[in-house]
This record gives sequence, C-alpha cells and structure tokens, in this order.
Amino acid sequence: MHTKKHLSTLVCGLSLLSLTAFSEDSDLSETFSTRGYDLSNLTLPDKDTSFSTEALQSIEFTKLTDTELFPEGPSYRTSDGSWFFAGNLGLTRVDPDGKIHPILGKPGGGGTHVLPDNSILHVGSVGLRRFFPDGRVALLADGEEIGGANDITIGKDGEVYFSVPSAGIYRLTPGPEGRLELASKKKANGLEVDPAGKFIYVSGTALERFAIQGLDRPLGKAEKVYEFAKGKGGGDGCTFDVWGNFYTVLFKTGVIRVIDPAKEKLIAEIPTGAAPASNLTFGGPDNTTLLVTAGAPNFKNCQLLIAETEVTGFCNHPGATDYPVIRWLDDLTEAEVAALNGY
Repeated sequence: MHTKKHLSTLVCGLSLLSLTAFSEDSDLSETFSTRGYDLSNLTLPDKDTSFSTEALQSIEFTKLTDTELFPEGPSYRTSDGSWFFAGNLGLTRVDPDGKIHPILGKPGGGGTHVLPDNSILHVGSVGLRRFFPDGRVALLADGEEIGGANDITIGKDGEVYFSVPSAGIYRLTPGPEGRLELASKKKANGLEVDPAGKFIYVSGTALERFAIQGLDRPLGKAEKVYEFAKGKGGGDGCTFDVWGNFYTVLFKTGVIRVIDPAKEKLIAEIPTGAAPASNLTFGGPDNTTLLVTAGAPNFKNCQLLIAETEVTGFCNHPGATDYPVIRWLDDLTEAEVAALNGY
C-alpha cells in the first residue's frame, strides 16, 4: 500500500479524443478502442442508414443478482467484465457472474465512471473521489463545500461533469492546471454527455440539453428536447446508444423511455419488470448488454437487472488520466483493494 509521503506524480498519457458526430464511424471506433473494446465485436452505425426501433421491441430483463445495497450510478470495466455501482453503502463491484464485492461502506454515492487507467470516479455525499487500483483515494471535489453530488458524466476533452442537486452542474477539467467550477446553476439529477460531445442532456420532468461551449465558458442555456407526460413522473439515470438515442429510466415505474433527440420524439418504452428503478448503462464485451439498477431499501427489492440487446450502447467518453487533487484520503485496506481489482 502507498503512504501519503510516497505518492508518485500522476501520469497524463492519454491522447484525448475529438468526436465531431456520432454518425462518423471512424471516431466512434477510436473511442471504443480507447475504452478497451475489440472492434471486431462491435456493430457501429452506418451513416447511410437510420436506426431501427425493432431492436428495442424484444428487450427482456432478467435478474443478475439481488443486493442489500441500494444500487445507483452503474458503469462497466472492459478489462475484466466487472460492473460497478454506487449507492447507500458506497462503492461496489459486481463480477461477470453476478457476485457482489463491496469495496467501500458509507458514505454512499450516486454515480461511477471507469477511467482509462482503471481508476474509478465516484460521486456522492462527500463530493467527487477517485479510487486508484493501488488503493490510493483522492478527493477531487469536496461535498462539504459544494454539496453532495448525484450523477457523473465525461466530456470529449476529458472533463468531468457532475450534478449537485442543491447547486447545479459542476465541471472539473483535467491536467495540472485543471479547475473545478460551477458550469451551470440549473438544478440537475441524471445527466449524460452525448456521443458527439456537443451537449449535456439532463433528465427530469422534461429532457433538456445544455450546449458545451468550451472548457473556459459556462454551459449554454437549457433547451427543452422532450416534455414527459404529466402524472407519470420524470426520468432519473440515463445513457446513450451509438446512434445518439437517449435512454432514461422512470424511477416510480421502472420503465425505460428511449428518445430520439434529433426528432424530439419518444421512440420506445421498455418495461424492466421492477419498480422502482434508478439508473442504467450499457456494457459487456460488445457493449450491447443493458444493466439497470433497481429497487430501494424501503421496498426490500434491491437488485441488478440485465438484458442482452441488439443495440450497441455508447461506451461513454474515456476521461483523462490526470485530475487536480484537493487532498489525499485514507488508502483502501488490502481487502478493499482486492474487491476493487477482482483478486
């Protein structure tokens, strides 16, 4: 285990990507390669054809595992096929067979992201933390100062966006000169950067988006993309497929809504079979597996649902390898490091 006085300098070796349009196959290929995917397994969109909603009609979920932990904010690690989620008991890894490996207890969190070096970004009540494979833990944003965070997403230039429901959307830029700032005062819960890296989409009572105007400027004003039907509630967690379709799950009913942002149209509703449900992400060897975090402690039905689909999900922008650290926290124990890394 590393001690604080022997911490090494972080290495910034990732060539950050510029994705101009999610219909450009070569850029998507580069993104998936950076994320560690075998391109021979992938089905990426043909720019000359449109998305077929038939692929959404046969999606059926099965239970991957039950859990006593309230699951939220899932992500997928290509190096070993592990899933991660946050929740009321902190950070947890799930192996491909569905076995639960708790990494960290309270304080809990709401979102995770796997970086190119296999370190884990985790947002929650303490703010934004980074868990390194060797057990070091860095605090990147202090929840005591800015408020507890809820969800996380990554921009095409490696910048981290996360929602603080009491304040708005924060942005952390990478590199030695990286900075933390409030990019928008618009209240947000679930959020996701689109495959082109042009907008942040926010799921609530309506689907809204905010233009990313550069890392030295605040986000643009909210643009309404789709108004959810009144009385059915809004969306919670969200994700994209490689076609640019937006997926968000309705917490109360566990129904996934799929929206085509370009047409501002609802194109499908997919029942998960469990309610409530909080979040979702794509993963698996070809990124066609859809994982949903479902249940809540007071319902006593916390579980992870999984479905094999004919849709390739967007693998999310990779992120960088270097972010400014506010301070170093206590290292993980040896048992927690083993749970994090799968050995």
